Amino acid sequence: MKNRKKQFLKIGGIVAVFAVVGIVAGVMQYKKDHRFDLTVAEHTISKEEYVNCMESVEYDTKMQIQQDYDAVYGDDFWKKKYKEKYGYEILAENTVEQLKYIHTVYDLAKENGDISDSSYEALEKRWKDENAERKEKVEKGEVIYGLKEYTFPLYLDYEISTLKEKYCSDTDREGMELTEDEIVEHYKSRDWIFGDSEENADLETARVAVERELREQKYDDMIAQREEDSQVEGNMKDVNHFTLENLQ
Repeated sequence: MKNRKKQFLKIGGIVAVFAVVGIVAGVMQYKKDHRFDLTVAEHTISKEEYVNCMESVEYDTKMQIQQDYDAVYGDDFWKKKYKEKYGYEILAENTVEQLKYIHTVYDLAKENGDISDSSYEALEKRWKDENAERKEKVEKGEVIYGLKEYTFPLYLDYEISTLKEKYCSDTDREGMELTEDEIVEHYKSRDWIFGDSEENADLETARVAVERELREQKYDDMIAQREEDSQVEGNMKDVNHFTLENLQ
């Protein structure tokens, strides 16, 4: 009887060990399946930031796939393979590229003192503060310009446009000082029509618009170059898996 009890205890111990091993393995597998590690231009990207950015490019990516591969949108749209890549992999690539662009814009703005913090958390705080301020003004019956409340994507677009305008308006900043030769060359690159006129305006009439457009092009080129040089670190397999999970 005692030997039988010992056998039961021994078997029970073995079962318990296997149970613990199974639980540990399950936890490890769960962590592996939900792993997310992505750094863009030395900014650690959180899951929240990634999903927000992914959602902002999802529609354009869907249009891109439909046009490039003559695809029809359906339940398995993102899981289908288009030549060498699955739909969700294309979406992940576009999301990372957008993150590179966003952080390039904000890092440049920080370098020039337009913002004090270029992190996602600081951006999110400015968005919430802006909405809180607008809500308070509405409650007080004060006049506000624009929307009563910004969605995050709309606020992001608004702030990026504001930062670009601020940079391009300062002729002392890198790339913003124009030579007369550059202005003349840009003026000659196309026609400049204003109002109901059908004739090309002369340079002096068009100068302000010519200079503004030229500065904006130079800014865009500078952002594009910095974006290209931006470093991305992380396991794209995990990022791809995370992208697919958040599409379901």
